[in-house]
Amino acid sequence: MRLFTKSKILLRQILGHELKAEVELYCKTFSAGGWTFSPIGIDSSSVIFSLGVADNIKFDNSMTHSFGCHVHAFDPTPTWVDWIASQKTPPEFHFHPWAVGGQDGILRLYPRVNRKGKPVPGMLTLIDEWNGAYQPFEVPVKRISTIMSELGVDHIDMLKMDIEAAEYEVIDDILDSGVPVYQLLVEFHHRFKTVPLEKTKKILEKLSAAGYRIFYISEKFYEFSFIHEQTYHQRVNDSLNSLKPKSRAGRSV
Repeated sequence: MRLFTKSKILLRQILGHELKAEVELYCKTFSAGGWTFSPIGIDSSSVIFSLGVADNIKFDNSMTHSFGCHVHAFDPTPTWVDWIASQKTPPEFHFHPWAVGGQDGILRLYPRVNRKGKPVPGMLTLIDEWNGAYQPFEVPVKRISTIMSELGVDHIDMLKMDIEAAEYEVIDDILDSGVPVYQLLVEFHHRFKTVPLEKTKKILEKLSAAGYRIFYISEKFYEFSFIHEQTYHQRVNDSLNSLKPKSRAGRSV
């Protein structure tokens, strides 16, 4: 199956229907809930934002249990807001029933539609895939910078996004506003018929220009993990320095 998947991806790349991208920086990785990140510089003081959780908080629980992190999870979908409320979650897990986007206000979200033309239960997207066939949901939306100000945080150590094609405007807003993000874990949605491949290509170019490097790509080329290279090297150095023996005067020997 893996060989078939790789062959299919290669064919799509040759035909120009899939990204041509590769890992740019090799580092230690850790997997949780289907997402891959680097544990370098991640500890109990780290700020984790998890955008689009639905009914799967394995990643979020792993971050709280394995690293002691405080995780801020976001999802405005009514079905999942109710589901989260019924779960027993650790005190480090903080849920916010908002959408995250490139503006503050109200956002219209539409039901995802499957190949048979039927809405997918519990799945919403900002794209009206079927031209008014289904009524939109209006949900509160906030920019990342607004949320950070409200929560009293000045940086994000890890930002995970599975937000059904809204990732493009969120990343644009982050880069335009200069929000410091150490690691970015994203599921891209250029497989949607309404999302051109070129849109993902442009975002990859912008992230590269901003100093982010790809350190993981999923087998199906859906999920990408990025790390801010300068911040990564600084955290590696900080980690190494913390291991150096100290002299009695408090200096490294």
